[in-house]
Amino acid sequence: MPTRSTISTFFVFAAALFALAALSTQSSSVVIYLLLTVVNGAATGSSLNYTLVHLLHLTTKDTHFIVTSVLAMFRGFAGSFGSAIGGGIFQRVLRSSLTRGFTDEGLEGKDELIRKLLGSPRLVLTLGGVERQVAIESYEDAIRYLFVFGGGLALVAMLLQAGAGWSAPNQKKLVDDEEQNGVDGHNGHA
Repeated sequence: MPTRSTISTFFVFAAALFALAALSTQSSSVVIYLLLTVVNGAATGSSLNYTLVHLLHLTTKDTHFIVTSVLAMFRGFAGSFGSAIGGGIFQRVLRSSLTRGFTDEGLEGKDELIRKLLGSPRLVLTLGGVERQVAIESYEDAIRYLFVFGGGLALVAMLLQAGAGWSAPNQKKLVDDEEQNGVDGHNGHA
């Protein structure tokens, strides 16, 4: 059944994102982080394939050219929309975390530094002491939040996919209904 495979890949994708969120710290193992990234990528590819199979399973053959085109369109937009939404979330969390971190450390007047850190993560390498620690922790917070948000979104997508249907349409019944209603299956005219 295509739906079980699709739901499984969405679950693995979400689980990998939650695990990446938990491992987004300075002290995490780079090897484990990379392995989870590979698992996440494999789940992404699998979900794309299983979603297509599930979609084709749930639609009639005469609509496959339409639904595959719509699916391809949404897949094409996904990267752009995902980057825009994810980038916005990341920036908001990073700004908030930097502001809170500098304030908690008693470092006032860091608006210009915050603005620069929002535009260039590399700037963290030039900082020292408390400023560097606040910047690193803020980036960790923003990355963790982004992965948790993505994992939550993947779970919502998994639930929507599960609710999309499990059974293929009965092709014979569709043909019988068309014949009964006097519809010519080739050109759609009576």
